[in-house]
Amino acid sequence: MATKIGIVVVGNEILDGLVLDTNSQWIINQLKALKLQVSQRITVRDEVLEISRAIRKLLANGCNLVFTTGGLGPTHDDKTILGVAGAFDLSTELNDEALAIVTRQYSNMHKRGVIEDSAITEPRRKMAVLPRGAKPLDNRVGGAPGVLLDVDSVQVISLPGVPGELMWIFDNQLLSLLKGKVEGSFAEQVIYLPLRDESTLAPIIDDVMRDVPGVYIKSMVKPYGESGIRLWVSAGGQSQSEVEERVSRVANLLIRRCEERLPNG
Repeated sequence: MATKIGIVVVGNEILDGLVLDTNSQWIINQLKALKLQVSQRITVRDEVLEISRAIRKLLANGCNLVFTTGGLGPTHDDKTILGVAGAFDLSTELNDEALAIVTRQYSNMHKRGVIEDSAITEPRRKMAVLPRGAKPLDNRVGGAPGVLLDVDSVQVISLPGVPGELMWIFDNQLLSLLKGKVEGSFAEQVIYLPLRDESTLAPIIDDVMRDVPGVYIKSMVKPYGESGIRLWVSAGGQSQSEVEERVSRVANLLIRRCEERLPNG
């Protein structure tokens, strides 16, 4: 069955104009690189019924993969899990694997001096309460695990609202799952370029994408201490050999053109 994707953005701060929603834009761009297209996006307040209704609306419109962003934290207004559970008439329960993630993260934050106490209080324990049958997605940036819920032929993926946490979970916990939903053939390659200034890379990327259409090139977030730039090159199509050749050609073009711009190039 073809994948039809919807996104539910949760947060009063977004609808009140206090925070700009960059998370869904980021998710959409990552999905584009996998040749997966978002059909609909809905923004709702931090209200359980509104979250449930938004998910049900997307399902009624044929979406079989739904992302939610925001509302997974320890405070009283973090209600996304209850909203997701309510959309499917599920109960919630403490998940031992999720509790282990929360416990590890707060212990690590305490060791680094980020927080004063690593005790698992009720608000922190709340982040390990998931819809019955759901699986936690590891989060090594913040405290709240992501959540993956499979119900019949539908998947709901709930991600934290903190951008760094959302990105880490997406890149490290979801890519393999999402690649399995790509129709036709798909190829990718990550390359490293010894450039310091990303702005010097932009015209090179533009030129290469014009020369070789149908390839997506994305600059990746730098790991701490890395001086150069990593690029993710991906393409989709019907022939595996053709998309692999296209990705390889683009990777080589990028490397060669960047070398030409280096002082000794």
